[in-house]
Amino acid sequence: MNFQTAKNFFCLEGIDGCGKSTQLKKIALDLENAGYEVLCIREPGGVEISEKIRQLLLDVKYKGIMCDKTELLLYNAARSQLIAEKIAPALAKGKVVLADRFAWSTLAYQGYGRGIDPQTILELSQIACGEYTPELTIVLDLSVEESRRRQAGEGRTPDRLESEAADFFERVRNGYQQMAKNFPACVSLIYAEDSVENVYTQIKQRIFEKLKR
Repeated sequence: MNFQTAKNFFCLEGIDGCGKSTQLKKIALDLENAGYEVLCIREPGGVEISEKIRQLLLDVKYKGIMCDKTELLLYNAARSQLIAEKIAPALAKGKVVLADRFAWSTLAYQGYGRGIDPQTILELSQIACGEYTPELTIVLDLSVEESRRRQAGEGRTPDRLESEAADFFERVRNGYQQMAKNFPACVSLIYAEDSVENVYTQIKQRIFEKLKR
């Protein structure tokens, strides 16, 4: 499937604990220092409707109750609203958009993780996102064991998704790896167990290369 991608739209992906949020802040600061206007977003959420959907998706009281298709549709609904309210207007104004997760998360978690047909997910993503797929998504590849170690160190209660079994996250990680192989033009993999600075150097290089084209 061929994707329409949006110039100046970038995303960081990976399983929990991979360092997305830390790296997003670093690249946003460097971009602003280089003269770019930057919009940072987090998925799901970012606008009122999407934040309400986020609450539903991550609430542990729905674990074992919310069906996989409902989960899939809710993620796409939240994403579509975020595009309409924030992403599309920002890109139209020439801003750089940085996302902490976006559509590839759905293929990884609901496709590879839950076992929903990947083609169905890609087609639904086309409906929800249209032309607003990031021109580059960087996956921070982290082992499930290291992910759990890092999350345990944070000392917070896992949400509905974070509380899934280890084999679920192994499937998700494998999904991200497969995406980098299947869609090399817009999905790139970086080994996230390296130092924060070494990982960041690679992220910065890849994003600035795209911006200069």
